[in-house]
Amino acid sequence: MFFELPQDSVLTNRRRFIAGTLAAGAALTLPWSRRALALGPNGKLNIASFGVGGMGGADVNSVAAHPDVVMTLFCDVDSNILKGACDKYPTAKPFSDWREAMANAMGTFDAATVSTPDHSHAPIAMSCLNAGKAVYCQKPLTHSIYEARMLREAATRAKVATQMGIQGQAKEGRRDAVGKLMSGRYGKLVGVHIWTNRPAGWWPQGQPRPEGSDPVPESLNWNCWLGVAPERPWKKDTYNPFKWRGFFDFGTGAMGDMACHFFDTPTAGLGLGAPISAMADVEGESNDEWPSAETVTLTFDGGTIGAEKTFQLKWYDGGRIPSATVSPHLPKDWKPPADGADGGMLVVGTDATVYHAYNGETKIFPESASGNFPMFKLGPLNHWHNWVDAAMGKGSTAANFDFAGPMTETVLLGTVAARFPGTELYWDAKAMKVTNLEAANAFVKPTYRAGFKVAGLDC
Repeated sequence: MFFELPQDSVLTNRRRFIAGTLAAGAALTLPWSRRALALGPNGKLNIASFGVGGMGGADVNSVAAHPDVVMTLFCDVDSNILKGACDKYPTAKPFSDWREAMANAMGTFDAATVSTPDHSHAPIAMSCLNAGKAVYCQKPLTHSIYEARMLREAATRAKVATQMGIQGQAKEGRRDAVGKLMSGRYGKLVGVHIWTNRPAGWWPQGQPRPEGSDPVPESLNWNCWLGVAPERPWKKDTYNPFKWRGFFDFGTGAMGDMACHFFDTPTAGLGLGAPISAMADVEGESNDEWPSAETVTLTFDGGTIGAEKTFQLKWYDGGRIPSATVSPHLPKDWKPPADGADGGMLVVGTDATVYHAYNGETKIFPESASGNFPMFKLGPLNHWHNWVDAAMGKGSTAANFDFAGPMTETVLLGTVAARFPGTELYWDAKAMKVTNLEAANAFVKPTYRAGFKVAGLDC
């Protein structure tokens, strides 16, 4: 279980209430039905990793540290990165093209990690799910709303263990924050404010499309790196290995990068459903990159979780942060503390405000209300090993696709709004459609480049 609840009837009743408002099988609070994978003769879980550099390398190391794991296949478009990973884990067979790996080595692994740029998450993860493999996929789960919906449905059909890479939700501070929100001791919900320091200092955004081209390095399979995205020439020090996050075609900007690390807490703790509208205020517009800074307002039907008729969740990035005036409980000179610089969240209620930082710290304002919130008995939880264990039939994952899929849809609706700044987009979640601006629907579902289409994704 995500955390152990105290014997408190108010909290227990709210937990039941939230469980009823979340999508079926909400991962942070409920077990999820999935089948254990058949293991090899050695009783180990054979794992393939797609993307083994950067965060992909961290995922490989974390998964491989499980005593019941054998790394059997590595795939990366950079031959230098691939060689380094295979030298470290010599049991893994190398591939540079994930399509070749799927066609020729599907029988060599039981489960897969997907830690590529955002635009390649869905086609690789879907290929694995189609073959009945357990999947660990980095956040955001997908590059588009449509892909998130399809992956969630595919995971339900496959009945395998899935996990999205939001490792922070396994930490005690995050789990404590979820419990505090579940308690409802903040009163009636007024609004939520979430911010990050990205992209400033991490990668560029808000710049025009690069001109010209450079020779592709011999070590890079550029065609496969582009994958489903529209073709464009390679430019040195522009896209890979990390700056891709700022480009429309490859990443999902600061919101896609960081919002999943925060939205899990109010999604689980408040029982957020799908938003009914989204609107963005941006600066640094571009024809090729996400804005350099933005404030995205997502409006929800508050009646579904005991708030006002509607309430808003506001997202801030690019140096923007909420002011102390968003809550009557904050000191007038309040600012996010420096040790929570990667971002934070304010959940404002009528009786109290819950502040939760990226580093796991949680504070209650006013301080006098702190004693009203429950404490939790929290044990250790390894995010990666949680997925491995679940794939082997031991327990449930804490961020499975049944939870991560709808949450990713919410995050990505914000990125759609960023393409139409100043226009409130009205959202029909069931139909996956913006109802008042047809042009926005072109960004709900992608079109894949020829040669990279995958069964189960009508792109």
